[in-house]
Amino acid sequence: MTVLKGNLMFGQSGGPTAGINTSAAGVFEEALKHPDTIGKVYGAAHGIV
Repeated sequence: MTVLKGNLMFGQSGGPTAGINTSAAGVFEEALKHPDTIGKVYGAAHGIV
């Protein structure tokens, strides 16, 4: 199987602060588990890409 390697970008828009923060934390935690395939993590300003 071919493994993709690169950077990760995520965007969120709307919702309660606690939900947005928890989701963002999950993205970072999961990215840290895969340093061999995920380089940098970028967040889109205001959820707009």
